[in-house]
Amino acid sequence: MAEHARRLRQLAADAAVHAGFENFQPDVCLINRYEEGTRLSLHQDRDERDHAHPIVSVSLGVSAVFLFGGLNRSDKPLRMRARARRRRRVGRARAPAFSRCLPLEAGQHPLTGPRFNLTFRKAA
Repeated sequence: MAEHARRLRQLAADAAVHAGFENFQPDVCLINRYEEGTRLSLHQDRDERDHAHPIVSVSLGVSAVFLFGGLNRSDKPLRMRARARRRRRVGRARAPAFSRCLPLEAGQHPLTGPRFNLTFRKAA
């Protein structure tokens, strides 16, 4: 089990380096499982003590549409499709931006079922 955790941390650290964030060592991995029709409502990731670190998201399963907005709920969001096995690197502004996941479309991925999203962050 420790080897799997090390590999996942390394995946997140490599993605962060690629986005310009050196020495990122995540200490938290949030795993969301999405079934057909489920979604993640508009929210801000504000649990971290230091917002200078990135949030790295890894998508597994069927693709989904994410909306990344600004610092205000009313800011127009950027629409991005997260495809299976793609790493999404999200840099951090001084304050957390709003984001959400639209309802998951119908479909099954042959290996993982509907959809999983792994979100790596530095919380402490």
